[in-house]
Amino acid sequence: MALPATIEALLIPVLDRHGCDLVLGTLRREEPGLVLRLLIERRGSDPDTGSGVDLGLCRSISVDVSALLDAQDTIAERYTLEVSSPGIERPLAKPEDFVRFVGRLILVKTRQAIEKRKRFEGVLRGLVSEEIVLETEGEQQRIPLSLVSQANLVFRPQTGRSAGPTRRR
Repeated sequence: MALPATIEALLIPVLDRHGCDLVLGTLRREEPGLVLRLLIERRGSDPDTGSGVDLGLCRSISVDVSALLDAQDTIAERYTLEVSSPGIERPLAKPEDFVRFVGRLILVKTRQAIEKRKRFEGVLRGLVSEEIVLETEGEQQRIPLSLVSQANLVFRPQTGRSAGPTRRR
């Protein structure tokens, strides 16, 4: 489940103090119980060189977020808080992500089939009228944001970096 807006609003000032942005936040019930998961990155970081997140930063944010949420009694039951970097195949969760990462190779999964497919990998060409524009196999594919269940950057080990930016041939 997506992060409730009330919790996200409380988190933003904490992350701002640490010079970080929230890439993706979720609150969901998992095997051990309720888990609040925060993927963070340093403001202005580049996935090719890392998110700028280290263990010390995760710990500091975890301490600050725990104190704040406990003081506000925002989550009524016990929960586990996980704070980490978004990883090398960074999720694309906000509309601005699809603008920021134009030219990169991405993977998009949809909730329902588009032209008999639910999985699309290609070069991100932009976001137009709430639709992701993706170049796949030399053709442009438009995917409504409302149908996206998951999207992320694709890492290619042979280059050692997130695929992109790419040039048109």
